[in-house]
Amino acid sequence: MYFSYILIILFAPTKEALLLYGKEDSYGIYQLARGDTTRNLHFEPYDRLQAAGHTVDRANYELIYTAPLTADITLNSIWEKFNIDHPKDFKGHSLSISDIVVLHQNGGNTAHYVDSIGFQNVPEFLQEKQPQLIPDEHLTGEQIRTPRGSFYVSDMSVEQMKEAGYGLHHQSDDGKYLIMGNGTRAFAVAAEQPDKANPLKHIEDTIEQNDNNFDGIINNTPQTPTVDALEQKAKAGEVISLVDLAEAIKTDRENGRGKKAAAKEKPSIRAQLKADKERAGKKKPTKQKSQDLERS
Repeated sequence: MYFSYILIILFAPTKEALLLYGKEDSYGIYQLARGDTTRNLHFEPYDRLQAAGHTVDRANYELIYTAPLTADITLNSIWEKFNIDHPKDFKGHSLSISDIVVLHQNGGNTAHYVDSIGFQNVPEFLQEKQPQLIPDEHLTGEQIRTPRGSFYVSDMSVEQMKEAGYGLHHQSDDGKYLIMGNGTRAFAVAAEQPDKANPLKHIEDTIEQNDNNFDGIINNTPQTPTVDALEQKAKAGEVISLVDLAEAIKTDRENGRGKKAAAKEKPSIRAQLKADKERAGKKKPTKQKSQDLERS
């Protein structure tokens, strides 16, 4: 019996859980907690609150009172009740500007800000906030230096750093890192995050910068054609550049194919080039003859 009593205490739903997720229709009254963080929020009209850059954050409020929501209860009747005829178990102040009334009906919730005139819907009050990332909890163990100091590297993205309240301070000299600070502390994050959709993309890019041929596709710099490739072009009737031929022979020799390339000397290519030159020379008289006929 004693053990069962402990279990009931441990797993009993909170008053707020019953309000927001309970099976029965109900309403609840939230009022701002006392403290330095909420001092400038009390009794502020909604438009002035927004103009000052504040939001209606549930973390700033305390749930003061809950009660069943019957068909005859409206927002106006709740306002009258908690200004004129307080329930005996109500411990808060009279319903005033900056208070929140939450209505739980048919399994859904709506939040209403008590304004200078009437109520203002505030759906943001009910939004569940994602836990904010902290750069200290995402350090890679690396550290970089810039002319402005030494900074630990975090694997958070630039957007995540902005959400955590960090702005751009400066960039590393090599452009690989952005130094982001909040006025007190600063961390380094990658200027460009690896492509999460393709985890091999970052590795491929790194290897290609050095080898230029990771996946069989030449992505970075133009390649010098091989002697064999030039010979195939020549056989197909294409005009071959002597500069390309010289570069191809030089490349083959540097790649350890010097003896093979030198032994061949590619006479077919030289013959093709000579033939192209002769054909070009023969065309000139024909052109001259045509011009002579036009003059006559």
